[in-house]
Amino acid sequence: MVFIRADGNPVIGMGHVMRCLAIAAAMEEKPVFVTACAECRPIIEEGGYRAVVLPTDYREMEEEPDFLEKIVAEAAGRTGAAAEAGAAASGERPVFLVDSYQVTEEYFRRLKNLAAVACLEDLGISYPVDLLVNYNLYAPKLNYAEGLRTLVGTAYVPLRQEFAKACSRERQVRERVEHVLITTGGGDPFFAAAGFLDAFLKEGQEEGGTVFHVVSGPMNKFAGELKARYGENPRVSIHERVTDMKSIMEQCDVALTAAGSTVYELCSMGIPIICFYFAENQRQGAECLAEQTDIVNAGNYAGKAEETLQKALAAFRRCVREPGYRSLLGKQERRLVDGQGARRIAEELSRL
Repeated sequence: MVFIRADGNPVIGMGHVMRCLAIAAAMEEKPVFVTACAECRPIIEEGGYRAVVLPTDYREMEEEPDFLEKIVAEAAGRTGAAAEAGAAASGERPVFLVDSYQVTEEYFRRLKNLAAVACLEDLGISYPVDLLVNYNLYAPKLNYAEGLRTLVGTAYVPLRQEFAKACSRERQVRERVEHVLITTGGGDPFFAAAGFLDAFLKEGQEEGGTVFHVVSGPMNKFAGELKARYGENPRVSIHERVTDMKSIMEQCDVALTAAGSTVYELCSMGIPIICFYFAENQRQGAECLAEQTDIVNAGNYAGKAEETLQKALAAFRRCVREPGYRSLLGKQERRLVDGQGARRIAEELSRL
């Protein structure tokens, strides 16, 4: 049996949960999600999965192993020594896929006494696990410990099924930029959407009918203010409680996005990207995109908002004026992903 340990809340966003849902969809048997954040439970359950909420703080993961042991036993329909006996008789161990920046080596050591352990990792840390997955563009450059079983690089990007299917389709580039996507992830801790919108709307006056599609994520604490400021603007379309992100994306000619998992979804569709980042864990991805493609990394909005706005605005101007540039970006992006990453991860988990 596979358990997925992931969290999502307004502080850390929904990226961990969303990429784990993509992996879950590729598994033959439905996994059980375990989380310390009740806020993300509805999203997990809407995906068709059982979600168990821990009575612990997501930042204190070393408090969890005793609770995890009970969850495994209850899921198997056994308790205590009976659970251990049943596992030994079948020759099978449960598997935990862990996706969190709050993990510690001690946490993994204790968890390995209970189950085979895999983790999703972005920062280049060689955790003591049975399988480590880092699907980021920069992952092959990292020096993981010798002997650690790893899956690294964009061959393992866990795209949701609708985006995985999009990888095989060509995209036509329109002569004129008519629709622009602005997405800041599951949350928007610095209200970057407003900064980018103000700059782009002013620039876009020359373009007349350009429409800006803003995705207000489930953890966006500025959702109300976003609607109050722009809800009546005919050139702004605010999307909340999004269940079909692909449909919104595919109508857009350019996308401004935080450098998280959404980048790879956009790449699968060949939609020209301008990227930025909020946190250190996104920096390497943004920089590597700029190194390996002609995508503009506008920089760190959290640390240098005005500089980031100006770089993004310059990139937007180029996208508007040069259809050939947009075409180039689309071709470069599509080469980064093939849509099979979630399946490859699921197969490796089954081998554990």
